[in-house]
Amino acid sequence: MRCKIACGVVLLGTSPCVVLPGSAQFVPAEGFTGEGTGRIASAPDPVPASGGAQSESAQLYANGIRAIREGCWHDAEEIFAKAATTKGDHADGALYWKAYAENKLGQTQSALDTCYVLDHNFPASSWVHECGALEIEIHARSGKPTEPKATDDDDLKLLALNSLMATDEPRALGQIQEILSNSDASDKLRKEAQFILGNHYSNTTYPQIARISFAEGDVRVSRGKKAEEETGAVWEKAVADLPLETGFSLATGEGRAEIEFEDASTLYLGENSILVFNNLHTTSGAPFTEAALLTGTVTLHVHPYIHNEIFILKTPTDTLVSHYPEKFYARISSYLDGIAITPESSGVIHLPGLTQEQIARGQTLYYHDSKHIAPPADSNPQEFAEWDKWVADRIAQRAAANAKMMEASGLTEPIPGLAEMNGLGHFFDCAPYGTCWEPDHFPTASGEVEPRSAAVPEGSEAIVRNQLSANAAMDDTVSVAQLKGDGKSAGAVSPLPQRTLVEFFPCLPPELRFQFAIDPLTTNSIQNLLRGTYGLPYTWAVCHSGGWTRHRNHYVWVVGHRRHHQLPVRWVKSGRTVAFVPLHPFDVKGRPAVNRNEVVFAVNAKSRLGFEPIQLDPSKPLTLLDQPPREFRHAVLPPLARAEEPRLMAHKVAEPVAGKSVEAKAAGTPLSFDHKTQSFVAPHQEMRGGHSVTVVAPVTNHGGNLQSHTGFSGGGNTAHSGGGSSSGSHGGSSSGGGGGGSHSGGSTSSSSSTSSSSAASSHK
Repeated sequence: MRCKIACGVVLLGTSPCVVLPGSAQFVPAEGFTGEGTGRIASAPDPVPASGGAQSESAQLYANGIRAIREGCWHDAEEIFAKAATTKGDHADGALYWKAYAENKLGQTQSALDTCYVLDHNFPASSWVHECGALEIEIHARSGKPTEPKATDDDDLKLLALNSLMATDEPRALGQIQEILSNSDASDKLRKEAQFILGNHYSNTTYPQIARISFAEGDVRVSRGKKAEEETGAVWEKAVADLPLETGFSLATGEGRAEIEFEDASTLYLGENSILVFNNLHTTSGAPFTEAALLTGTVTLHVHPYIHNEIFILKTPTDTLVSHYPEKFYARISSYLDGIAITPESSGVIHLPGLTQEQIARGQTLYYHDSKHIAPPADSNPQEFAEWDKWVADRIAQRAAANAKMMEASGLTEPIPGLAEMNGLGHFFDCAPYGTCWEPDHFPTASGEVEPRSAAVPEGSEAIVRNQLSANAAMDDTVSVAQLKGDGKSAGAVSPLPQRTLVEFFPCLPPELRFQFAIDPLTTNSIQNLLRGTYGLPYTWAVCHSGGWTRHRNHYVWVVGHRRHHQLPVRWVKSGRTVAFVPLHPFDVKGRPAVNRNEVVFAVNAKSRLGFEPIQLDPSKPLTLLDQPPREFRHAVLPPLARAEEPRLMAHKVAEPVAGKSVEAKAAGTPLSFDHKTQSFVAPHQEMRGGHSVTVVAPVTNHGGNLQSHTGFSGGGNTAHSGGGSSSGSHGGSSSGGGGGGSHSGGSTSSSSSTSSSSAASSHK
């Protein structure tokens, strides 16, 4: 039996939290919260009906069940001990419940002994299975997990695997590999074992898999001090598929962006807005996101599906928190003295001072520190109409593409980048691994875009060709004509991929693209050319989840939920040859790479690409490296075009906005970027020595600095292989346009806070 206890999506406030199951409302100083779940123990099997004809055994069994339900473990143990000696119809069940009660009393050895008696006296009883599960639980709790036994049924084997995974990962992964490699294993066991493998995460914390999934117009990014040291640029032009990490900042002028997080939730950043990423990490597979909207507008489309997942959005006046399993769809505008909240779905949101009936989809409400405030006198209900339509169209397109791809792939949950794969390849059965995928078009060694098969979706070739051409056009050092090579094909793209159909693998370590800045054969610069081998629309999905296997003499992607926070390759050494091997779905930590006998990619400084596909000599010993070679251990950020520092204005709710009158053009508070502190700062007045002076300080709220960069920062996530590609238009060269709070063009400046969190959960 399950019950739901929650305080749904709410705004920070000071009023006490009222528990409303399955709804959303305000909670004190914690932000918007949403539905959570609690669990109570499942009741035992039904109590036998009472009646005069009931046997002594049945009556004892019924009394024992009541004691179990009431948690009277001593009584239950005594009653079931007596019931087991009656030799009645319930003797086997009584032995199980006796062991259950003994376990609750901490008498684990007695519980194990009782289960042994049950197995010995009633080997055909269904209660033997239940006692088997109890034994697994007891052994796991003692730190001595039970390995799956050949005599166990599939359910017990899976229970044992889950238990073993929590305490002895290498042994559990080895057991899973044996099951998946065993053709005699049942389909159910193989499928569930693969599910355990696909959803397994260690408790290690990694940078979250997050990116700019679409960029249009003037969108700029600051990638932290590491990027500044490497590139000399504080601000650069943002592009699609650019990885996002803790410490990054985004600013828009006349531009907008779509951001995709690890759970495939999306955030849409409007014009004249500033968004900073304070914390993007994943621990034990659960993403944690904390961002701050300093000024401007975002639309949230957050739908977490991973237990313990948390999403936080801060503004100068409030904080918004969403806990699993809540969905939160709303437009948020950030002002210096308030927040504007516009629900964008039929979800339930409780706001202070309003009943649920008074809150309508599309209705904008203003708050400051969770207190309802009046809207500006010149507010226009239609000012965001164009923006809302654009966002709705993007969401609908992504939803349709995701649904189509999930149906074709068999995925039950979305993975990052899945929508971009739509129409660019085909799925097929590849037992025993499940479902595989391969692209319909891709670049070949001759520089052409070659079809994988005759039956391919219309337009997919153009998408791939345009993508590669767009990457090439970004290069400031090499012309597009040079990239097209000998010109034998009018549609030719970069001739650099010295690979054939057999050797295609898109998830190369990013360092290989930038490690060899000079082509040793021609002495030409190839740093940016190498980016042309990346940036294909499907790269983000296939390089951050699933695995790879050989099919008809080439690598194909094996569909899977399992995330890769590091590149999906394993490094090996054979003699003097150092190579990386595509990750196989059956690969387990500490065991030989499954694809080691297939084509691997050897590091070769004399090659144009810095690597070459080879097959290792099986007669030579092969060593699995614990980490990449020294020269490949540190990520190199993909080069981007430089941009000027953005200059935006933050506004107050009732403040005139630039564009509405000549006098209003100077209104607002200017925000500037301090690269030393990696923070946006704003001027304010302070009294010093009896005089008012202007000082600048980071933008804050009542909780402190909104830009408290913690955890990972400054780039360098080697799992991100898509950086540098661009599927959207690249921002212009304007300086960011005034009016961070402009009420025109679908972008507003406002400051507010909202949060959605489970009342029954806490951040771990």
